[in-house]
Amino acid sequence: MLTYRERHKNTLKKSNQSSLHINIDYLILNLEGNPFGHFNDFSEFSLKYFDYGTKIFSQRAELYYKNQKIAFLQHSPRSSILNQNLAQLQFENNLFYTLSRNELKTILTLFLFETGYNFASINRLDICLDKNDLNNTYRSLHKNILDGNYLISGRPKNLQSYFETYKGKSLLNGFQVGKRTSDKIIRIYNKTLSLQLNEKQYINDYYKNNGLKNENVWRFEFQLNSSFFRNLKQYSPANRTVFQDMTWGIFDVNVLIELFKIAQNGYFDIHENTGKSQINKEKKILFFDFDKIVTSIIRQSPIIRKLAKPLISNTVIKKRLAKSLFREYYSNQQNISYILALNLVLEDNDVLTDKPLKIWFKTKIHFYLHEFITKEKIIMQFDKKLFLEHQNLFL
Repeated sequence: MLTYRERHKNTLKKSNQSSLHINIDYLILNLEGNPFGHFNDFSEFSLKYFDYGTKIFSQRAELYYKNQKIAFLQHSPRSSILNQNLAQLQFENNLFYTLSRNELKTILTLFLFETGYNFASINRLDICLDKNDLNNTYRSLHKNILDGNYLISGRPKNLQSYFETYKGKSLLNGFQVGKRTSDKIIRIYNKTLSLQLNEKQYINDYYKNNGLKNENVWRFEFQLNSSFFRNLKQYSPANRTVFQDMTWGIFDVNVLIELFKIAQNGYFDIHENTGKSQINKEKKILFFDFDKIVTSIIRQSPIIRKLAKPLISNTVIKKRLAKSLFREYYSNQQNISYILALNLVLEDNDVLTDKPLKIWFKTKIHFYLHEFITKEKIIMQFDKKLFLEHQNLFL
């Protein structure tokens, strides 16, 4: 028979497990497309440009959706080394706690559709895991690492600790593993204290609405930089065939958990220190039980692998082919012979938006023409009305 203390301990452990939450806290996307001046009169988006840009981009603006600021948009790189069609979109922090990931994905889809930008890659993604650390496991982890009782696997890493004084005594309230130049950085800190120093009511409300009491909440956060996502592909759970780079998948909680696991594996594996010659021979300490996390949050997790050689999706190939056919049509004085092949390419759907490619192509015509004239110096007359007539002949 279990004693009262054992029953109480098991109940507490179960409660802590159920109150663990995973979320996005920071997100910058790399976009590709020519800069635009304004939205149409019926758009729910609007831009407010700054008088100055940044060190990297000459243009910087606040992006509004339905009169609410949702992001910062930067475009027009200053350096000729960078792709001149590169732009970056940085979302406001409050959106990750006030909107669902599907709502955020829908807003992004609408923005890309109206502007003609493509979601090219991820520049930075911060994934956070919050829980009530009533047993001070993170402080114990830090102490055991400093005392040499625990070993961290992998290459040498930078470790920074942050302390506060409490009743005259020094108290650990966070530490960081990794450098700014690393492809990933770990931050572990007392989120309850952080919210007291820098109050964010929307996070307090998020905790309350999701059953997480804001009492000694600690955050384990991975900052994943652009180099982390190189060659990282998302597989279809059904047939395990590559269908896209790691882009849209980040709006799925399944993928966030998988990315968290991949980032930790080999980088922040904790082992006991009993004096063996190799760290990997030491007993591994299970700090996060991802099987229980996955079981409690999702039914089926996706499969993600890092490939030695990047593969290009069929949709990207078709988009490039459509651009090439349109270039030939334009440079050959709108030769109708290229229209049949172009229409066949545009019949398929875009796997990212699940809309016909012809809708995507309509938003790109203006940008392609501008590129042909300014960059490729192909200066020809283009009759858009004639182009539409040619398209309709072969529909």
